[in-house]
Amino acid sequence: MRDPIDVHVGSRLRLIRTAKRLSLEELGRRIGVTYQQIQKYETGANRISAASLYRIAQIFDTSPTFFFDGLSESETDGEANEPMASRETLQSSMALGRIQDVEVRHRLRMLIDALDPDAGR
Repeated sequence: MRDPIDVHVGSRLRLIRTAKRLSLEELGRRIGVTYQQIQKYETGANRISAASLYRIAQIFDTSPTFFFDGLSESETDGEANEPMASRETLQSSMALGRIQDVEVRHRLRMLIDALDPDAGR
């Protein structure tokens, strides 16, 4: 059975890979795995190691936290939801991930949450 968190992370990987127009083969080559392994990561069939996730984040110039953005509590409890997939969401997540100052990133995230009328539900 596929873990909903692995499925979510894999969906986020597919989202950023396709948005950046990088092939399965090229991404696999860059991190030292086959394109079939990338496919398995993207479907959640195989779990991505922390080292590979970090390398992938570097390739896409984002933070490893990008892959967990939009992960809901219901997903961590075993109920899979569709990951946020809009271009605007991707761009916002990538911009937030590029902010190097952890405190600034945290405060921006708090501001975003405060502006979201559905936050905390």
